[in-house]
Amino acid sequence: MAAPTTRPSSGLLDLITIFDNAPLDFELNHHPYYRLILAPDDRVHGYIHPTTIARMPWPPSFSINHDTRQVILSAPPASTSPSDHANSAFQQAVDAAIDGNIFPTLNGLHSEYFLVPGARHFVQIERFAAALFGIATRGAHLTAYTRDAATGELRIWVARRSKTLHTYPGMLDSTVAGGVKASDSPLDCILAESMEEASLPQSLVAPRLRATGAITMVNRNPRSELVHSEILYTYDLELSGQGEQVPRLGDDGEVEEFVLMSCDEVERRMLAGEFKTNVCAVMIDFLIRHGRITPETEPDYVEICMRLQRRLPVPTRSDV
Repeated sequence: MAAPTTRPSSGLLDLITIFDNAPLDFELNHHPYYRLILAPDDRVHGYIHPTTIARMPWPPSFSINHDTRQVILSAPPASTSPSDHANSAFQQAVDAAIDGNIFPTLNGLHSEYFLVPGARHFVQIERFAAALFGIATRGAHLTAYTRDAATGELRIWVARRSKTLHTYPGMLDSTVAGGVKASDSPLDCILAESMEEASLPQSLVAPRLRATGAITMVNRNPRSELVHSEILYTYDLELSGQGEQVPRLGDDGEVEEFVLMSCDEVERRMLAGEFKTNVCAVMIDFLIRHGRITPETEPDYVEICMRLQRRLPVPTRSDV
């Protein structure tokens, strides 16, 4: 039997590691970041850069231990609920940071609330501030696709982001995507964003939607050096491509156009750097699940599959 030949890398693994770029052992190898503790819970819920430690206007309910490199939110007083105590403390810090125009990432603006996923109680923090505290954020991505009636070829509806967006303007994106608000489920997010971004009503989407898993990554921003974990819930939606089963521009102005692409074109344009960085993982996951990326065609197949669901350095559910 002939020995197997070594195939050159396709570059798809590199696309994942552009965004998922924190060390795989970050939970142990996280210097110089400080660990965020929500007492009396001793688990780590975030990783905070020393610059943030120095500049954040910390309210009295937070203490900084430089020896152990910890930021500790005090346990709630007996007369206060854990949720109220934590949410008030985070809000005081964020309000003061915005009022003082301290962090460029806040843009001097308030934003919707994100959940602290593994907290023992309902804890939320403004979206723009989440990365400052290094908490895990939740997103939901829908990949809509159509099969050619004659050939059966699978084609993906790809969104092009508006050029007016502050982040990744004009780049290619999932059909529908959004951050999951603190009080929402991933499904709530997808159903709302499908209408707002793609004019796909809940009556069409809900019966056809298929939950397909979650992608987990840890990103270290190369400019700000802020680190955060990311959980992306993924969904598939098969559309006929006829009548109302076509994504059209919604009312929120975040999408410039929808383009129907073959799987080969999606892969080619990802490798050309045209896609939003974290969306590459979503598209690669979709192509694996639909048999377009296989062990026979992809030399990094096992590593890619492992990197799409890496272990996060923060909890994703309560321990009580």
